[in-house]
Parts: sequence; structure tokens; C-alpha cells
Amino acid sequence: MKRNIFVGALVVAVMLTALAPANLMRITITQVAGVDLVKPQGTVWRGNGILIVNPGLSANLSWQVSWQISESLTPNIHWQLANNELSLQGKFIPGLRAQKVDIEGNFSGLSLEPILARYDISIPGTFQVTPTQVLISESDAATEFELVTDSKLLWSGGTISYVLSNGLEQAYVPGLTATIKSARGSLPTVFIELAKNSTGPLLTLTPERNGYVNIEVTRGFIELMGRTWTGSAKYNDVVLAVNRRVF
Repeated sequence: MKRNIFVGALVVAVMLTALAPANLMRITITQVAGVDLVKPQGTVWRGNGILIVNPGLSANLSWQVSWQISESLTPNIHWQLANNELSLQGKFIPGLRAQKVDIEGNFSGLSLEPILARYDISIPGTFQVTPTQVLISESDAATEFELVTDSKLLWSGGTISYVLSNGLEQAYVPGLTATIKSARGSLPTVFIELAKNSTGPLLTLTPERNGYVNIEVTRGFIELMGRTWTGSAKYNDVVLAVNRRVF
């Protein structure tokens, strides 16, 4: 008797969820600071809308919910994010303490323009995101991201434009690989190297939770950008280290 009541209640709950308006999905999405969902259509079970991420990134978001039956009934939200410059997909699993996001796909350098414009940098080409899993949690009114395992970001290469004190500079850069190293309790460190014939990291980025990033630049990276280094440092030696606020 009790089992029948439980099964019946479960069926009713699933039916109500299937009919719930897509606008309720916005409540889940806006838990992440700087992210919003506008013009939602459909239902919580299956729907779509426009995802907006500061500063100025937007794309069409569609989703479909399935259920994972384990110790508890957990919804798995399969999602796709797309516009003319990107195609990403994955899975979102909500939780009481942290949200788990699986992501993979590709995007173009043009999709980064709203972010890179403030640094006077333009990057062409295509980026490929290998399968990546991220935990998102809230701590002291701030959103925290933790990489579950190491990941890679592959860039096709192209002519980079950037502005220095003496004006616009351009340099052709071959394909690069960014290895993103997970670190429990802290933000991941990024090691950037040549995709082919690599001799090791040329640029290392270590972000801090206060929004600053420690940037270690090697002689090889400076020469890759079309500049000349006159010192005696070797190709993979760090010749410049800066700490700059990025986010």
C-alpha cells in the first residue's frame, strides 16, 4: 500500500514538473552571478530561451530534462548553447551544495570580443573545448568554480591583434593548447604551449579568487608575439611576471 502511494505521488510530481512553465528554469540559472535567461519558452521538462552572460555574451539555450534514479531522484538537464559563433553542449546536475556542469564543444574568437575588447586584444580562429566537468557553488555571497579534472582548450591559430603604447601590433601565432589543471579548493592554473613541437609552457596563468591573475611570460611567448628579447634567457625561461586584475 505504501509503495503504491509513493509511486503514485512520484508520477504526479513528474507530471507537474513536465507541465511547469520554462520561466521556472530561470530561477536555477540565475543562481550563477552575472547569468540570466530571457524569453523562456516551453516547459521545465523541455524548453529554450536566450542565455545572457556579462559582459555582453548571449546565445540560444535549449534544454531537456531526464531523471537519474540512484539514492535520490536527481534531474539531469541536457543543454545546448548556440549562436553563429559557438556551439556548446553538456549536462547540468543541480545539487544542494553545488551544481555540476559537463561541457564540451567549440567557439570562435569573435565570440570573445565583448571580453577581449577591454584589453585591446583580438583573437581569430576556433577554440575547441574538450569534455570538462565543473562544480559551481556559492560561498560568502560569491560564486565559486572548481574544475573536477584536468581539461584542455585547443586553439587553431591565426593573426592576433593587440595594442601597445606605440600603436596596433599584429602577429601570426600557430595553434596553441591550454592545459587547465584542476586544484581542489582553488582556481585552476592554465598552462599554454604550442600545439605542435612543444617544448613546454610558454605562458602560465594562475587566477586568484580576488579577481587577480598571476601571469608568467617566457621568452618564447614574447618572440611568438613578434617581439624581440635581447637578454640571455632561454626559450622557456620566465622573463616577465605580472599580477593583473582580470575579473
